[in-house]
Amino acid sequence: MLCPSCGADAQESSRFCPACGATLVRTADADDYVGKTIASKYRVEALIGEGGMGRVFRARQLALDKVVVLKVLRHTLLSDERTVARFQREAKAASRLNHPNSISVLDFGQAEDGALFIAMEYVAGQDLHQILSREWPLSEGRVVKLVSQVLSALSDAHGAGVIHRDLKPENIMVEQRRNEGDFVKVLDFGIAKITDSTADDGPALTRAGFVCGTPEYMSPEQARGAQLDHRSDLYAVGVILYQLMTGLLPFESDSAVGFATKHLTEEPLPPSRRRPEARISQGMERLILRALSKSPDDRPANAESFKAELLAVDKERRRAEANPRRAQPSAVLAPLPRKSTGGPMNDGRDTTVPGWDSNEVTMEATMRVLPGVLAPLPSNADDMPSAREETGSLVPTNPGTGSGSAAFFFKSLTILLVLAAAGFFAYYFVYGAGRGTKDTPYSLPDNAPVPGGVARSQGSDAEVPLYDKEIATGARNVERAAQLTREGDIALQRGDAGFAAAKYREAFGLSGDANLALKLGEAYWNRPNPDIEEARGWWTRHLREVPDSKARDVIEQRLSTAEARPAPP
Repeated sequence: MLCPSCGADAQESSRFCPACGATLVRTADADDYVGKTIASKYRVEALIGEGGMGRVFRARQLALDKVVVLKVLRHTLLSDERTVARFQREAKAASRLNHPNSISVLDFGQAEDGALFIAMEYVAGQDLHQILSREWPLSEGRVVKLVSQVLSALSDAHGAGVIHRDLKPENIMVEQRRNEGDFVKVLDFGIAKITDSTADDGPALTRAGFVCGTPEYMSPEQARGAQLDHRSDLYAVGVILYQLMTGLLPFESDSAVGFATKHLTEEPLPPSRRRPEARISQGMERLILRALSKSPDDRPANAESFKAELLAVDKERRRAEANPRRAQPSAVLAPLPRKSTGGPMNDGRDTTVPGWDSNEVTMEATMRVLPGVLAPLPSNADDMPSAREETGSLVPTNPGTGSGSAAFFFKSLTILLVLAAAGFFAYYFVYGAGRGTKDTPYSLPDNAPVPGGVARSQGSDAEVPLYDKEIATGARNVERAAQLTREGDIALQRGDAGFAAAKYREAFGLSGDANLALKLGEAYWNRPNPDIEEARGWWTRHLREVPDSKARDVIEQRLSTAEARPAPP
């Protein structure tokens, strides 16, 4: 056998290690316990698991004839004071918890042969790793149900001053109960940390700079060996969410050091790019990436807040599925990545800063008053939301739902309005395109310089920029424009304003939609090196076509302060 203290090879018959003199304890085989009674209370029935610290048995509590789980510490570790203390602390940490989603500790004691054991409630189910391996892909609704219970258990543990520090799918049991499927139990607080100052936790069981946990799920601060708080567990929940939605870990490596390095230095690929075929809502993806932030300050504040955000994402998804014909909120709502300037965790890398400079009016504020303006274009005309519903227009877009003369009247009125609009745009294109009016203060005059140094020439559109061109009806392709718009929305959400602008421009060339002009202005305004003139041109086009735009105040304020913005380096 090997000495548990120094690792030297010792004779099986020796009582002391020949190298260091430590007391040797004979190792008990699993079969030594099966069929026997421990501490005169528990009859061991079967071995159900084994780990580095000990073995896990299914046993029966004789007094109550109740099935329980016994976790028995290995004999070879009994002489290791640090391991024994850690085992005792697991019992102490778990006994503090009183939550339906946390494993219950029933007893702690010592067997007749000196082995330490913990008696816990028995969960008749499978762990989350097994579910992931056998049943992936999992629906987003099921993932929300599972993880929200994990967060409930963590909220209770954190409130009791307990940080788990080794959260992973193998430590999450899922039980199928009679009246409730997928009931979660969080277990294995073997390396939990008790944080409250009133607890008599004895000497520190992890040395300064010592790293414990499972590398695939370690937070950056845990991999660094830094002081931990409850937000380290939330990072592990982010890894689990990523894995449940994609079937893959956010980082791949063939060594523990490789995993730790990637958690410290690399940004995870967005789940939808890692597994394009998986169905992942935009809200879920944003929440996962936020939970995986390198800085704890950028993650949800606590487990309860994390759970609330997760349930809100699920509610938004279910509402969208229940109303597929309604326009969905645009991805422009997501704040764009900007260079962070504070905090040692940033290390000069681009991070998503949830907000703008204090003197700017945010695009998110604009969105709140424009529920339908920046929505992605529908894939076909049938999916267009009604004008009455989204814009408050007095002219219904589907008057045919009426009956008799009323339906005929609305149809006729719609045709007349379309013809009038066509005549107006024809006149505007021939005689007045690009001239502007007093109601559009940002229109550019004839022969004014435009972005890229191209000058307008009256009477010719050979070099007129795209935002001043009219899109001929025969050149329009609404379905393709909708697809390109969605691609642009996704790119803008991920912070790639340049790619988003390219997609929006291509979509505009196929639709001439005024709302795309508004999006293009936003994309050019928020580039790393803002193109103010290009943004001005697109916003001017939008205001020209939508004189009563609710975005006018925001646009005017931005453009009026454009000269005060520092020049790009």
